[in-house]
Amino acid sequence: MRRIWHAFGLQLQHPAGLAGAIAGWLMGVINDEPNRLAIHAMEIGPGDTVLELGFGPGRGLRSIAARTRGPVYGVDHSVRMLQQAKELNETAVARGRMTLVHGPFSPLPWIDGTFDKILLVNVVYFFDPAGQDIAEVYRVLRPGGRVVVYATSRDTMRSWPFAGPETHRTFEVQDLAELLEGAGFSPSHLSIKHVELAFGVKGLIAVAEKAGRSIGGKTTSGAR
Repeated sequence: MRRIWHAFGLQLQHPAGLAGAIAGWLMGVINDEPNRLAIHAMEIGPGDTVLELGFGPGRGLRSIAARTRGPVYGVDHSVRMLQQAKELNETAVARGRMTLVHGPFSPLPWIDGTFDKILLVNVVYFFDPAGQDIAEVYRVLRPGGRVVVYATSRDTMRSWPFAGPETHRTFEVQDLAELLEGAGFSPSHLSIKHVELAFGVKGLIAVAEKAGRSIGGKTTSGAR
């Protein structure tokens, strides 16, 4: 049984094949509420350029595209998830409003300060332990831009047999703060709150803003 749960954990990390398609469907359902909360916290403006890492089947991207007239981008490790997300967002992709990329989270194929907002929902468990993935998030976020992270808390995940240390890095408030501060976010521009989802699932929502001034009239602001 342990091997089955481990295999499921690997599918969540990198969905592939038929099992990956099923995992993707499950992720889409499970992530609906975290996506709703995290996207609300992004406070997406009508012209914002937005990036999501680990977009899974693409439901979050669809919600983002409905909130901005700006371009929307996504990166995912999984070819299967890329296919599902493209199908779900077929019109936006065809019109060039949405660009989806299959590849790693570091390095990212954009210049410094490209994005106004970045979304990370149920993906930081799989970030590299050396901190390069989150450092790339910081690099491509514009000064004054905002990243929002959702992670289910370690307290909840320790009861999930598929979320062992072989596949998932788990978080509590201090861990999430250290991840973001290690990338360059200032503690004064960072807030983390607890959220409670259905079936007693406990999660964390982190909002971090990149200090500094930007070109083009967008100015620095602090996280609330």
